[in-house]
Amino acid sequence: MQSEIIAGDTLNYRVSGGAHPASAGWVLRFRLVPRAAGGTVLSVSTTADGDDYLVQTSTAGWDAGVYAWSAWVELGAEQYTLEQGQITVLPDPRTAVAGTDTRTQAEIALDAAKAALAAWTPTTRRYRINGREMEFNSPGDIIAIIRHWEGEVRREQSAAAMAAGRASGRKVYVRMGRA
Repeated sequence: MQSEIIAGDTLNYRVSGGAHPASAGWVLRFRLVPRAAGGTVLSVSTTADGDDYLVQTSTAGWDAGVYAWSAWVELGAEQYTLEQGQITVLPDPRTAVAGTDTRTQAEIALDAAKAALAAWTPTTRRYRINGREMEFNSPGDIIAIIRHWEGEVRREQSAAAMAAGRASGRKVYVRMGRA
């Protein structure tokens, strides 16, 4: 399964039946569980196609957020987990209303940390960053958090660039010598 999908897009791919072919009666199941409280658990249906399975579903109506997912096969009382992972469902910009936050969690946390640094005073030390309340004894504490989230945002941007077929922005240095 992909690592990101935009809500509203169609999830469409083939899964190999391998040792548990659909033609033998096995059924492939997917379940997505939101990582944040209050979200909706999603079940994805599949259809048999020879020995393989087709996953074809609309993600319209899926809530944006991070989900843990699991894929397993069933035949009667037998069940075997095939894969597990995490997927981020991004808000659909085609239907988003004004004010919808389309930033990633890392971008939200980075912006909150920068706001905390701008507002820090020796008497005002408590801030909410990424849904957690934190207390900083010095601006240096906040700068360490900012550096962490800047790295996460850079990694996300690099991964997105590579997924789109562009250069990641990282430089690779090579030294050649004689043997």
